[in-house]
Amino acid sequence: MNTFDDELAELHRRRAKIHASFYAKVAAAKEECDAQLAAVDSELALWADADQSIPCLVRRTPGPDHTVYHSYDAPCGRVRDRSNFEVVQEVLAAQTGDYHYELRRCSACGWQEAAAIHARRIADSVAGDGTPQPHTETTGE
Repeated sequence: MNTFDDELAELHRRRAKIHASFYAKVAAAKEECDAQLAAVDSELALWADADQSIPCLVRRTPGPDHTVYHSYDAPCGRVRDRSNFEVVQEVLAAQTGDYHYELRRCSACGWQEAAAIHARRIADSVAGDGTPQPHTETTGE
C-alpha cells in the first residue's frame, strides 16, 4: 500500500523526468540547428573568400615598396593606422592598374575570418526576395 508521501514522491519524480526529457530534446534540437547553421556558414565563407568583392586595405602612404594588400575585416598587426590605407574591393587591389606591380594577399591577415565576416555581410544585405541590396562601404572608424 502506497502512502501519501510515496505517491507525492512519485509525482515529483515523474515531473522531474518530464523536465529532463524536454531539456534533452531542446539541447539536441539546438545542437542540430547549430550544426546546420555552421555548415551553411562554412559554405558562405568559402563562397565569400572566392568573391572578389571582399574589402581590402591598400597602403597609400610613401614608404618601402608594398607588395601586399591587407584584410579590411581581419587585418594583421602591420595595419596600425587605417588612415594610411584605402579601402578597395579585392579585385581592384589585385589588379596592376594603379600600382607598379601586382599586389597579393598578406599572409599574416585573417583571411578565413574576413571571409566569414564578408559572407555574413552579404547574407544580411540580401532582401527577403533574394535580391542583393546595395553594399555601402564603411571605413571601420
